Amino acid sequence: MELSKDEKYDRLGEKVIKLGKSILLENLENVIDLTKNITSFLNDDDITGFERVSNIGIESESSGQETNPLLWELGHICYFYDYHCLKNLLNNHKIVIKDGYIYDSFQTNRDVRYSFKEHSKDLLFEYLEYVGYSLKEYLKNNLQVNERITYLIMLVILHNHMHLESFIFSQKLLGYSNPIDKSFTSNNSILNYEWIKIKGGSFYQGTFEGEYDISFDNEMPAFKKEVKDFYVLNMLVNEDMLLNFVLEGGYSNEKLWSVNGNNWRKSKNIKLPMYWFYKKDKYYIKEFNNYREINKNLPACHISWYEAEAICKWLGGRLPTEAEWEYMATNAGETKYPWGSDMEKNKGNLNYSGGLCNVDKYINSANDDGVIQLIGNVWEWCQNPIHPYDGYRIDPIYREFSYPFFGFKKILKGGSWAVPDILINPRYRNAQLPDMRMQFTGVRVVK
Repeated sequence: MELSKDEKYDRLGEKVIKLGKSILLENLENVIDLTKNITSFLNDDDITGFERVSNIGIESESSGQETNPLLWELGHICYFYDYHCLKNLLNNHKIVIKDGYIYDSFQTNRDVRYSFKEHSKDLLFEYLEYVGYSLKEYLKNNLQVNERITYLIMLVILHNHMHLESFIFSQKLLGYSNPIDKSFTSNNSILNYEWIKIKGGSFYQGTFEGEYDISFDNEMPAFKKEVKDFYVLNMLVNEDMLLNFVLEGGYSNEKLWSVNGNNWRKSKNIKLPMYWFYKKDKYYIKEFNNYREINKNLPACHISWYEAEAICKWLGGRLPTEAEWEYMATNAGETKYPWGSDMEKNKGNLNYSGGLCNVDKYINSANDDGVIQLIGNVWEWCQNPIHPYDGYRIDPIYREFSYPFFGFKKILKGGSWAVPDILINPRYRNAQLPDMRMQFTGVRVVK
């Protein structure tokens, strides 16, 4: 049930966010500019914005999922600004676009999103211009920006970023070029894989208002958690390991898969990782609109939870629990990030870098035990489904952020190359269906 404006005002007063107006304005301008750049491909007359694929991935097997219509996703970003922010900031504000509810993902199913074509590209780009301009003017004209205002604006900025990652993997799915025009070179690995012992103990899982720039409802309240000793591989599973899993019959070995994993694998005829294909006695990967050979130094990517579970078992381990993962990434709760107490630039493969990097890069961002890349590069699956913490309180603005997904979506941690550092910290909880392969998802192994 939606709260009244007074109820929202009271609840937002509990927020603790220490960001100045200049930082807010900078973040807003950055995300609007980035949105324009990442969606600029829609200006191509040959692209309708309603492209879809019947099988998921080009030269790969289907997982039965698909993207949103590209134009609908742009409309969704704009409507979210309008409905959740401008409507709560401005007196007597009315949604400026007719039939805006079409862009509410809880009111329209996917078929409706593809069939509704009354809003042109030009209209939706004008909508983006409008919401960006309106918020910039609001910030410039208000001398005092309190925490209620800061939360509303940061919420819509970070929601925008979440959908930019979706735009990027959707373009990859459709076989378009990488919208982030950067190339990476891969060198031979410097480090060897090794099992690292993590000494158990107690720590506080979850977060509290004010620990980070912004906290979401599913991350709170923090609670004391005991973690037993365990071992973890120091680096993410790489493409070489994944290739050996394929060559050793991992996709046909029922003993490696759970009951649900086997059912998914058989029903969808999954024989290879997403975007992998076999041609002329060699395996290749489709990378946006290009093809490349297997690169042993890059992390396995576009891995479903079912596949991750099987790969871990093949390697003699399992997926980490969310508590274990968070315990590692905060050094048993002693630091806010694996490397210390502040988000630092160049500590991880984040901020729309353009693609994957070697699994042994960013050694300087390892935790105190030497575990590399807990933040950035690829999202990391955990064993657990997402559940609310005891004492959970639903967000006063974005009511559907968490609760519709409790109990069946699986936890992902750490972020990817296609998210900003202002979104990611060890407490942030992404959650996706266990057959999700579209997102930039990888594998970390513990035992």
